[in-house]
Amino acid sequence: MEYAELVGVYERLAGTDSNNEKRDILAETFADAGDLLPVVVKLVRGRLFAAHQREELGVSSSLTRDAIAKATGIADDDLRERWRETGDLGDVAAWAVENQTQQTLFSELLTVERVHDSLREITSFEGDGSQSRRVDEIAGLLSDADPSEARYVVRTALGHMRVGIGEGTIRDAIAVAFLDGSDEAIDAVERAYQVTNDYRVVAQTARDEGRDGLADLDVQLFRPVQAMLAEKGESLEQALTDAATDGEAICEVKYDGARVQIHKQGDEIRLFTRRLEDITEQFPDVVAAVREGVTAESAILDGELVGYTPETVEFDDREPVPFQRFSQRIKREDGVEKMAREVPVVVHLFDCLYDGETLIETPFSTRIDRLEATFEDVAVRPDEPLAGLERSRALTASVDADPEEMETPDAVTERYREALDAGHEGLMVKNPAATYQPGTRVGRMLKVKPTMEPLDLVVSRAMYSEGRRSDWLGRLYLACYDDSAEEFREVGRLSTGYTDEELDALTDRLEELIVSRDARSVELRPEVVLEVEYEEIQRSEEYDSGYALRFPRFLRRRETLAPSDADTLERAERLFEEQ
Repeated sequence: MEYAELVGVYERLAGTDSNNEKRDILAETFADAGDLLPVVVKLVRGRLFAAHQREELGVSSSLTRDAIAKATGIADDDLRERWRETGDLGDVAAWAVENQTQQTLFSELLTVERVHDSLREITSFEGDGSQSRRVDEIAGLLSDADPSEARYVVRTALGHMRVGIGEGTIRDAIAVAFLDGSDEAIDAVERAYQVTNDYRVVAQTARDEGRDGLADLDVQLFRPVQAMLAEKGESLEQALTDAATDGEAICEVKYDGARVQIHKQGDEIRLFTRRLEDITEQFPDVVAAVREGVTAESAILDGELVGYTPETVEFDDREPVPFQRFSQRIKREDGVEKMAREVPVVVHLFDCLYDGETLIETPFSTRIDRLEATFEDVAVRPDEPLAGLERSRALTASVDADPEEMETPDAVTERYREALDAGHEGLMVKNPAATYQPGTRVGRMLKVKPTMEPLDLVVSRAMYSEGRRSDWLGRLYLACYDDSAEEFREVGRLSTGYTDEELDALTDRLEELIVSRDARSVELRPEVVLEVEYEEIQRSEEYDSGYALRFPRFLRRRETLAPSDADTLERAERLFEEQ
């Protein structure tokens, strides 16, 4: 398939604001893709790997400019000036190819396969000279590209396609292309994606095996499942009412740590975060605890990984470390065992998705019984180091079915206070009959925390500060996710709350995500999630959400959250109404 054909699809997608038209364009493209269907499904989002595959191209804006300059002979100063004018390196590449000062003697036709394979190969470049090899690989593609092709080669390399395609559009397009496009078909595609995290597999299965084939797709060991997410409960009483079934609700401590999904088959053990990142190498102490404590031959377990102070971790009243301190372990690449002793962890298990057979369709109460049958407690031993492994603290509350007569059971109130006093976040209140719904915020699982809960928001763009902090991106624009439009909507600008050390580290990360510049302002790939507190939410025409946070303040970076985990516009609207 010639790459120009796919570029034509990109241009049609970018040329319409209608989600239905985008869906139909994609459905037509998928239906005609033939053997290239898996590749095309990936490339329309500008992503070369499935959601659970965390390989990164390592392509920065400066490296991309080097590649454009090498392919076209255009001076870097001219490229920078054009970048300031257009705000899009893809457009810069198109302009440079059209105005290039050098021509290759021989050119090779760009195909979809070549673009896909060349960019994927970049992830294997390591060691000395790897940056130069990345430049050469991209420059080679640009040398054979026409202006439009160059635009999308660069956008794909940077992971910022600008064609307005979200996961929901791809889901609906698959349902239209290979099923009947009905709500039932869309639900079938959604469920298949939830258990696979891979639209390549879903699209091929829908095409080749139809809805029955999608129903047969299941969770698979070492392919992480999206975490089931909780909605906010407004009070203990209301949460118990909403979550109860047959007069009962299960209440668990809500820990302030990182969600961890444990996969075990025999001696092989892998650990994944809520963002589906593999963190096995960073937590050898947890691997050792799973090997010692999990008795099931194969299992997928869900839990919370919490760091505690080494002085208290072996006692009942152990003290959690600040999340910022614990999160250093997640990205640690050297000195891992030393860090494990300095920040020992306990895994608090609360769900079982697989124990030799899939359990996501079974009630939560059954999954708890199966969970308890899969493991034995492991006492934390920080000197070894060995993590702790234990069941999340829980109780089953009896709830009057009539909410007007219901009172919060004393035991639940006491557990809530104990959790807060111990430095945890509050309680989770769960419906015993609920099935596991990957990646979905459901009213059958509610989190109860103190009022004025902070928001988790994505950094969409930024400006460099003035004065002493002028080298740092200290003015950050915050966005929530608009489900209906499948876009991020800005809700304010953040400039306070971080230390110099935190701001320095945050700038390093954000500069890797720059997709366009205009003087001291930059547009970013929306990947970094921050937890932000604020005084109130106001109506505002300054931001495209229609709302603005008053006096937002940085609390911490949420390294374990994906952009899709950010709070939604719907939640911001609800909080505004409830003020």
